[in-house]
Amino acid sequence: MLEGMKWARTKAVLTCFLSSAALCPMNPAWSQTRQFQFEQFSVNVYQGRIHIPKWLHKENDGEWSYSNWKPALPPSVTFAGEYDLAGISCGTECRYYELTNLRTGADVPGISMFDGGEELPVTGDGHPYLTILYYKPESRLLIAEYHLDFRDPDRSNACRQRYFVLENGKLRPVSKTFQFCTEGDEQ
Repeated sequence: MLEGMKWARTKAVLTCFLSSAALCPMNPAWSQTRQFQFEQFSVNVYQGRIHIPKWLHKENDGEWSYSNWKPALPPSVTFAGEYDLAGISCGTECRYYELTNLRTGADVPGISMFDGGEELPVTGDGHPYLTILYYKPESRLLIAEYHLDFRDPDRSNACRQRYFVLENGKLRPVSKTFQFCTEGDEQ
């Protein structure tokens, strides 16, 4: 029954997508534009010697792993010109983030606000959510999407979004939390 409901909703969305936008109700985010662009916060990418993050280890066989022994990619600049930002799994729907300046080796503690432990975080109005982060090596902009009620097939499209900028080694919000998401639609 539940699978049939999911398929019916997916079929309806596909039909709307293939039909004229004027004939079908669309996701509010589809008519929105991203409030900030990655290019607005561009930086040069650091090319010098890197400090290995404390949470990353190189094994004897040359493979990399996180401190929880899960496989990892080698350290590289992934965010804000000189930072390695990693989402690390700690189980089903459980993840935490680490952010390290590869030039200095300093960790950025504020990234933990996006963590989702064994018990999912809950919004102020009672919705459990999972956070997805969007970022680029050449930009200080970080886009956080909060996917609400994603376990509930009738409400799994609810999403909120907020923008942050990394300044002086700290994440600073540069927007309110919007009641829609644009990032998934633009990827």
